[in-house]
Amino acid sequence: MTDTLNDDRVELLGVKEVANCYGVSPNTIWVWKRKGIIPQPEKFGGCTKWSRRQILNDIIGKYER
Repeated sequence: MTDTLNDDRVELLGVKEVANCYGVSPNTIWVWKRKGIIPQPEKFGGCTKWSRRQILNDIIGKYER
């Protein structure tokens, strides 16, 4: 398994990768998205993707509180 969050070659993350970064299930990510708890993703065609940089900054910000 690769460390997606720290891999500079990866810029966009799918729901499974985002869930792995937060240590939760993909269903939790969808709930958090609807509630505005995590950064909002972008749609590319039919795919929903999150910016790796935004997710990393969000996680760092939550630990700094």
